[in-house]
Amino acid sequence: MGQTNSPYWFFTPGRVGLSFLVVVAGMRGKKHASVSSCTGEGEMHPGTDIIRQLSYSLLAVLQDSVFLLSAYQSVMSLFGFWQRRKPLLRDPVTRFAVLVAAHNEAHVISDVLESLARQEYPRELFDIYVVADNCTDETADVARAHGAIVYERTDAVFIGKGHAIGWLLACIKSTAKSYDMMAMFDADNLVSANFLREVDRYAQTGHRAIQGYLDMKNPGDTWISLSYAIGYWYTNRFWDLARSNIGLAAMLGGTGSCMAMSLVDEIGWNPHSITEDLEFTIKCVLQGVRPTWAWDAHVYDEKPLTMRASWNQRMRWMRGHFQLGFRYSGPLWKRFFTRFDIAALDILVYISQPIWMVFSYLLMLANIVIHFGHMAVPAWASAGIVLPWVWVALFTLEWFAPPMLVAALLLEKVKPKYWWGVFMFAVYGLTWVPLDFIALFTRNDQTWFHTIHKQAAIPSK
Repeated sequence: MGQTNSPYWFFTPGRVGLSFLVVVAGMRGKKHASVSSCTGEGEMHPGTDIIRQLSYSLLAVLQDSVFLLSAYQSVMSLFGFWQRRKPLLRDPVTRFAVLVAAHNEAHVISDVLESLARQEYPRELFDIYVVADNCTDETADVARAHGAIVYERTDAVFIGKGHAIGWLLACIKSTAKSYDMMAMFDADNLVSANFLREVDRYAQTGHRAIQGYLDMKNPGDTWISLSYAIGYWYTNRFWDLARSNIGLAAMLGGTGSCMAMSLVDEIGWNPHSITEDLEFTIKCVLQGVRPTWAWDAHVYDEKPLTMRASWNQRMRWMRGHFQLGFRYSGPLWKRFFTRFDIAALDILVYISQPIWMVFSYLLMLANIVIHFGHMAVPAWASAGIVLPWVWVALFTLEWFAPPMLVAALLLEKVKPKYWWGVFMFAVYGLTWVPLDFIALFTRNDQTWFHTIHKQAAIPSK
């Protein structure tokens, strides 16, 4: 599945170009605004004028809000330039239930099972479970042949990984076995040999939700998969690590995610959205638990190769974002104001990014119409709308993004052969504009699109 992560970074490239148009429009619009305010141009019926003034006020508020959100993430990203010292490595004690959800993955599931079998961790301390979810191929047989404990599920109503994992957890609880933590992986993943060992060191210091480093199996296959990789290399460093460094919540990514079984019992595994990883992160924060980031525990995920597959996957992500934004904004605001929990505010900012992106696109369009259309703007409103300082500042922040992207590639030691993807990443970012609007108006669509997986080898960065 991969992480439902980083709307800020996936949307930013598209906004850079649009911001430039608005800055130019703002410079030009200032002149026209001054003329109209002096000559009386644009005088109209009082009622119409009130509506216009209210509209300009709303635009000013939205404009400043978009600027503040962009400034917030720009500042937060600075905390990703270093790595906080890891907990001491101790003798392993954590018992893991390793869960793999698979739907018709017979051709790739052997790789993830073999990588899990090679864990540098006492074999008696973890069991590998596979839920063969609505499979019509040999996934279950292949998994059993590789030593996994397999449960086969058939359910034509509750479809998707979230439901499959919930069903598998219920099956495990019906047995006599008990575990300290669950670790989730996708059937197309490859897992670093030290994964469970690294997670154990955090679990022994009291962390109840831990996310491993999300890496790519196929960054160089197409420009689409490379765009994914660049986005993830950035968010690993300047989103998740940055927040973990200062004690805020890292995002659980759906794969490479580890949660204490006691936490799952407290919160429950009953996802209401099609992005169960983000939903569980929110529930953790509402419970007072802040997921942390295990930097050296790597999981390698395969990303889509075509625009169509990417579109379907990202559409599900954004629909899930909107679903969770409407569902959990209230509880998060309540926790922030009643507990002064900064982590709740930070998650709130994150899940509200897609709707603010919609506002920013509409705001850019409104500014362009106002300025290039030579529309008369009241003098009082020109300070909030026509004066381009906010858009100049926002434009500056947006162009702060490419240097940070380069910094991420340097810090992640990404090979030069992948650097050309930075230019295509901007093109990729533009595809989020229509996608975001469509997802907003179709957010209740729970359709789950299965991503076809083929890659086996791990590339070197």
